[in-house]
Amino acid sequence: MLKYLHTLLFSSLICFSLRAYEGSVSYEKYFRLNNPIYRSDSGDLIDLGLQSAPLTKEKGFDHFLKGDFRFYFQDNNALNYSLQEAYLHYQGEQFQLSVGRKILDWNPNEKYWSLGYLNANQAFTLLSTEEEGITGIIFNKNIGPFEFDVLLSYLFIPQVNPSVEFKNGEVQSKSDWVRLPPKKTIVTSNFVPIYYNDPEYNLSKIIFNKSLGGNVRYHWNKGGIAAFAVYKPENVLRANASAYYDNSLGQVVVSPVPTVNHHAYYGVQLFQAFGDLKTRGGLSYVDPNARLGRDFPISNARKTYNSDYFTINPRYDKEAYAHFSLNLDRKDYLLSLNFINLLTKNIRASDDFFSDTVKWNRAFGGSVTYFLNDSFSLMVDMKYDVLRYDNIIKGEFKYNFQDKVNISLGLEVLKAPQDASYWSYYRTSDSLYSSIGFIF
Repeated sequence: MLKYLHTLLFSSLICFSLRAYEGSVSYEKYFRLNNPIYRSDSGDLIDLGLQSAPLTKEKGFDHFLKGDFRFYFQDNNALNYSLQEAYLHYQGEQFQLSVGRKILDWNPNEKYWSLGYLNANQAFTLLSTEEEGITGIIFNKNIGPFEFDVLLSYLFIPQVNPSVEFKNGEVQSKSDWVRLPPKKTIVTSNFVPIYYNDPEYNLSKIIFNKSLGGNVRYHWNKGGIAAFAVYKPENVLRANASAYYDNSLGQVVVSPVPTVNHHAYYGVQLFQAFGDLKTRGGLSYVDPNARLGRDFPISNARKTYNSDYFTINPRYDKEAYAHFSLNLDRKDYLLSLNFINLLTKNIRASDDFFSDTVKWNRAFGGSVTYFLNDSFSLMVDMKYDVLRYDNIIKGEFKYNFQDKVNISLGLEVLKAPQDASYWSYYRTSDSLYSSIGFIF
């Protein structure tokens, strides 16, 4: 059903985008360099991307749309999709108003680390940093050196990638980069299969959830200070379940229940530009136990289930981060240096499908994109966690022919020596990929 919501938003604005847009179609192929823990039937794919013309600064109505569709070949012929942004925009004399799905820039540093607390992650691939926006009404106004943003929403569209589906008692996915629940469990010292029923949920209780947030910036010469606070549903649905042992079939039957949990997310940042060099540092805090008045009740997501054969114990741990970024934009190259540090204790572990540990503990990251000429470019991105010794490397070589044809070759390699790491589940997901695309 959530697919229909995305389709409705996408189709309602695509008619406006026909006057001026940029589209691309590409064929991509992945080569596995080792044997992943989980491997889907999908491999080669065709990606169709569409983006409308940038917003104008003239007074009046405008719109913006950005989305992607991916068709996977081989056995399952699956379709993945992402509606990153789709909103109507009104530019007034002293204010701006946007209605629809929009990426918020209240904490830009979280995109590089794919935290997904404010904006959802697109999550087509494991190491993608692309985001999806929040659906609602966003109001923006400038008063002297101050800039104010307000978010109000009663419609929630959760992150759908990497997607999972239930078929013949199994949980399957179109993506290789997803943590799937166990297929077997132990009952009286013997392994028995687990049968998963189709999820039971009320769609209205998922999509009709409220969000309220605000952001304020104080600007000075090429810099400023900003603070934001938002109370909204978590972008990823919580997974709860009940289970029982079926003696006649000799298997454990699990009935999953997707639920929505609200969280509070707030932070403060300092930003300053020195010519082409842009710096930003700040603190952010997320509280999955927060509650904002009677009109924003905590959902029933805080269920736990314990038995001799199946345990569901989702965690609700507060997290605080310090983060810093340095970005240099030059004609021949782009340079980015980043740092993130978890300030609170990490209690969660990656020991089951219902509770993932934090992605980063204390990590440094850096990327450089070097333009050899107008056609050739080389990008290298490295992230290293000094406490968990996680090492993630991504490189890409790209050829662009007259802004009409793109050819790229990329490599993704992960090392995660500790089992407690978020990335340990994917340590055998190294891949080499290639693509050829056409821009129209």
